Amino acid sequence: MKVFFKLTALAAAVGLLIGCSVNDNGDVQSDVSEIKIRNISAADDAVADKVAYILEIIHVNDVHSYIDPAGVTLKTDRGMVRVKAGGPEAIKSVIETRKKINPDALVISAGDQITGNAANYDIFHGKADAALHGMYGTDFYVLGNHEFDHGGKGIATFMEYMKELSPKSVLLNSDLTVGHDSPVKDTGVREYFKNVGDRTVVLYGVTAGGKIKESSSPDPDMNFSDTVSTINELTAKNRDKASIHVLVSHQGVIADRTNSALFNDVDIIIGGDSHSLCGNFSKYGLKGECTYPMTRENASGHKICVVQANEYGKIVGDLRVSFDSDGNVLKCEGSPFMPLWSETAYMKKVADPADDTKGMAVAAIRGLVNDPESTFIEARSNETASAAMKPYRDEIKSHYSYLGKAPQDLCSTRFPTDDCVIKNEVNPFGSESCRVFGMAYLDGTDAQILLGNSGGYRVDVESGDFTDATLLAVAPFSNELKTVDMKGSVFVDTLNQVMRYIGQDPAARDGGMPCGYGFSYSVDLTSKNPVTRVTVTDKSGKSAAIDPARTYRVMTNSFLLQGKDGYRNLKRLKVIRDFGVDSDVMKKYLAEHGSLPVLPENSRTITDFKE
Repeated sequence: MKVFFKLTALAAAVGLLIGCSVNDNGDVQSDVSEIKIRNISAADDAVADKVAYILEIIHVNDVHSYIDPAGVTLKTDRGMVRVKAGGPEAIKSVIETRKKINPDALVISAGDQITGNAANYDIFHGKADAALHGMYGTDFYVLGNHEFDHGGKGIATFMEYMKELSPKSVLLNSDLTVGHDSPVKDTGVREYFKNVGDRTVVLYGVTAGGKIKESSSPDPDMNFSDTVSTINELTAKNRDKASIHVLVSHQGVIADRTNSALFNDVDIIIGGDSHSLCGNFSKYGLKGECTYPMTRENASGHKICVVQANEYGKIVGDLRVSFDSDGNVLKCEGSPFMPLWSETAYMKKVADPADDTKGMAVAAIRGLVNDPESTFIEARSNETASAAMKPYRDEIKSHYSYLGKAPQDLCSTRFPTDDCVIKNEVNPFGSESCRVFGMAYLDGTDAQILLGNSGGYRVDVESGDFTDATLLAVAPFSNELKTVDMKGSVFVDTLNQVMRYIGQDPAARDGGMPCGYGFSYSVDLTSKNPVTRVTVTDKSGKSAAIDPARTYRVMTNSFLLQGKDGYRNLKRLKVIRDFGVDSDVMKKYLAEHGSLPVLPENSRTITDFKE
């Protein structure tokens, strides 16, 4: 059995293996990163003599068609720093390093490979994402809810690309069935047996069936079985065939934690969907939702390991699970690596313009990377990844064009307790991007209110140049904007309807969080009618309590008018006018104004929140 250093011993390891100190510029950060990647986690002395086998799984989830690094804002000892994180080159480098040490390590993607970044997806329809997984050498993947955004035809297209460009990847599907005439001819496998070292591992896959029905576009002949009963039935059948049971789940961290106690035989859950940041990131200003890994207890009283790896390829999880000779989990260990491209760093707030802010920012990020207690590592270039992504990146860049300016950083948070990544702080007042986009959408129309869903605004807006690539990253779904007439009472009832729907599972349903412009509301999730104090603000800025008897002209989108995300009332409303695709409306606005609207000071959609 291979014995690894513990992460907490890395400070000593740095000195022993490098034999030099770290200077002010952080010149040895890559060596520290190498030590972290090679030496994290192992069976400790308490269980070492019982360990018969260690299974390693390298995993990502909710990449959403991102084939470039994504931005994060981090709290450092020198101030707030914005830096690029993750991306194909960085993740491929981690995979290569770990696979050299442990060729048996599995590579898994837990759903939502596609959509979410229309600058990529609208051109390639999943081809670039399939090439990404082929380059990673992904062993197993599941379908997420967004794979269903374009129905069976969209899934079939993506599956064909996966077979062509990532042929070794196995689709795990234990819960989805389709009709005989479905365009999806290959729905994957319900279970897959794989010999890993001297052990037989069986893998299963489930997706978010309920969420897909409510918030995506599955075909009518697509059905999903109950997760717990399905998986317990399969694992019972396979007890004598495999010693280790792994479930790849795209159902969110709350569902995974809840179900972990109900599964009889599952040892490991590799999760996705809720974009959960698991790990100790709070000291850097990022709000973690869970530890990494989580150790729970299954229905048989044995340990079960549960993990998730955030979003957009910013983090790559490296899970290692120790088993005894009977196939029971002894210990869950590992690390959620966030690779940082230190040379992209810059200070978000500058006290003295004369300071060398670039040097300060780079040094601050290298300080985080060199901290042996952190899971930040220096991102590394990788020729294989760059070559695989180059044709797609070149094509995407050929479509870039400058649209105008973004005068402010804008949060695209969903739930009021969520962190705003761009500002590195909690934003309890509703999506700022949704409000600003709403101001633009309403410009020159007779609509008084823009009613949107926070999940339609995917990433924060960074001040500076605003391109069509940025626009399609923020609002990637090509929804059509339409106006309807709603009585004030119906509008309030709709908000309550949606909040009750979200309250049943906030982590999985927070994309429905009402956002927009021209209205505000308070929320108390403990109440039967959670929404109160609804006000309407006219275009002059004057606010008043909503009048239940008055008819308001409301602009919303084609997705919500299907009754999705809990907006069931909207499905029965008559469309007054169609304004076209949201991104086209925004391009027209920017062509006329040259800049996004400025969000008024103290502008809030959610005025008070209680859960």
